[in-house]
Amino acid sequence: MKRIILIFLATVMVTAACEYLEPRPIQDLSTDELLSVADYGEGLLSAAYRNLYPSYDINSEFFTDNAVPSTAGSNILALGGWTLETNPIGDWDLWYTSIEYCNHYLELGKDLLYSVSDPTLNEILQKNRRAEAFFLRAWYHWQLLKTYGGYAAGESEALGIPVVTKILTTEDNLDIPRDSYEDVVAQIVEDLDSAIAVLPITYSGSSVTDNITNRGRASVLAAMALKARVYLYAASPAYGPSSQALWERAAAAAAEAIDAAGGLTDLDSYENFNDFSSFDNIWIEPPFSSNDWEEDYYPPSLYGGGSCNPSQDLVDAFPAADGYPVGESAAYNENFPYSNRDPRLVRFVFYNGDNYNGTYVRTYEGGPDAPGGLSQEGTRTGFYMKKLLSNNVRLTPGDVTSDDKFYAYLTKVELYLNFAEAANEAFGPTDVTYVFSAAEALAKVRERAGIDSDNATGGYQDQYLDDQAVAGQNAFRDLVNNERRIELCFEGFRFWDIRRLNKPLNHTVRGVEIVEATVPVLPGISNIALESEASADFVSPYSRLSRVNDGSISGSAFHNWPSYETWRYVQYDFPDYFKVPGTGDVYNIDSIVVHWWEECPTCGVQYPDSIYLEVWDLDLNDWVEVWNDYDGATEDYWPLTFDPAVSTNSMRLHFRDDASCGIREWLVWGVPDNAASFDYEYGNVENHTYQDYMRYVPLPYSQTLIMNNLKQNSGW
Repeated sequence: MKRIILIFLATVMVTAACEYLEPRPIQDLSTDELLSVADYGEGLLSAAYRNLYPSYDINSEFFTDNAVPSTAGSNILALGGWTLETNPIGDWDLWYTSIEYCNHYLELGKDLLYSVSDPTLNEILQKNRRAEAFFLRAWYHWQLLKTYGGYAAGESEALGIPVVTKILTTEDNLDIPRDSYEDVVAQIVEDLDSAIAVLPITYSGSSVTDNITNRGRASVLAAMALKARVYLYAASPAYGPSSQALWERAAAAAAEAIDAAGGLTDLDSYENFNDFSSFDNIWIEPPFSSNDWEEDYYPPSLYGGGSCNPSQDLVDAFPAADGYPVGESAAYNENFPYSNRDPRLVRFVFYNGDNYNGTYVRTYEGGPDAPGGLSQEGTRTGFYMKKLLSNNVRLTPGDVTSDDKFYAYLTKVELYLNFAEAANEAFGPTDVTYVFSAAEALAKVRERAGIDSDNATGGYQDQYLDDQAVAGQNAFRDLVNNERRIELCFEGFRFWDIRRLNKPLNHTVRGVEIVEATVPVLPGISNIALESEASADFVSPYSRLSRVNDGSISGSAFHNWPSYETWRYVQYDFPDYFKVPGTGDVYNIDSIVVHWWEECPTCGVQYPDSIYLEVWDLDLNDWVEVWNDYDGATEDYWPLTFDPAVSTNSMRLHFRDDASCGIREWLVWGVPDNAASFDYEYGNVENHTYQDYMRYVPLPYSQTLIMNNLKQNSGW
């Protein structure tokens, strides 16, 4: 037995945790010697960490109605080619190997010596690392359960996977049957509770045990968030009759996690999908610098592969800017379908006319990003994936850059969505059994997105959400499901959400063909700030300028602390737009709205006491003052209408105060002077064909051949 353990440990040391070790002849050490030194013994735990999958499962979007790959015919699974022998989903061997690492650590690493000089610290680290092993064992059991859970032939109860909580040897019976789905859930939760009882809430401190450099490790909040996710899936109809008790259990777990995270607070701004410092990301992979995602997903005009093409169906799921579905919104203009939309559309999707770092994405017929453009194929749908990509990355030959990247395993926004779904199913949209309601949790998601049904007044309004909450559980369920689809797109959730909720498996994925309009149509007014380039004469080292036009009036604000008693400005340079021929840059500005931010009436960041506005005069080639108000701003909402409209391509907002000043969002409502217009023809791109039994993923064929007790999911 000791010889088996020694070989296992030596393998782990060499293959999984070599960076923790000084070169030495491990094979010459006894098991007891290996397990007496933390640097060696913890290699078991680090091996389990190293097997985490540090990337978003974007390919799974191709198996849904969210996207297709850029190469036609390559989507074998969704086109009817999913077979038992060639199943590409899941990693049975890797996940069970990782569970084995955890079991070895839990059984053999109890007495690892982490500190000789500080017995108290040594005991804390021993307990913390064991708790991390419990968490990781729960995580890998969850990966297996999510992937392979389902109904076997003749079974009336959903089955999970074989639970393994001890070291397995050749002397054990390895033909282990599948536990019931609910029994696996119970084991996962037991391990998570063991972690919750010991670990730090988060890693936001400076001590050895909660240092921020440990954010890649398991925490209490991560364990709570995972428990909420596990319970949500367990309550879903694909794994048995949904019941009030199961939905209440899921809602309670999510509410407990939200409370532990500080309550139902505003979500942080999206930033540039590179802000790993945000604690809205509950559990993340340690950040790294790369441009691999951009190489894969940028459109051809940005020198990328454009390999993920979002569907027209996904684009249609994004509401108008007022929060109403596009078919019900007065703000939506079918001739300019990407204007006045939910600001998440421009964050998540490249579309025709999207201005990105000064380059227009052109998917219209004959454009470089259309089929037959710069690449041999181009987009098949009219769109490219933008979410998760950083606009700090350039792939221009001779000017290639990278940026910080990270993968978020668990996030606060998913937690809010999990609570909204479970609480609505358990109690309805407005019940406050857990202090806050499903509607209030979902409102935080849409508020961060930038949805506002009334730009004529201050604050955040979402009339459509309010209407759906009043309409009741069924209407609100549809809204929650649509928000999950939008907010979590390209992160690997849609495939599983369709299956766990018993939604139709087959889809006809649509796209759009775009041609220049033969009869030009004037565009409507829209918030052009979203695509404008912002600059400022001073930016606080504790703030980000991108927050002034990220579309959200909640969350973090731009500010210029510690700049006191000084005139400062923020400037917008409006984007070029399509014009026939070429491009133009003059806009007719109808109005602006500034959402100021005040830390508190006596704090270092306050509303300005003086304001004036300048625009760039193209005839004079100089800045010209068009408005001033030396009475300043007395509240956060500050609108200004121009009559007549102001024509310009740049605008400066000047402000001062004895303190510093802050801006949550600066909106500019205008219309291009002479923009091109297009005709849109919508059509089918790909038909996804599944059989009913494909709701559940098959267990590995090779495993079922050697394990007689391992019942295969029905139909496979």
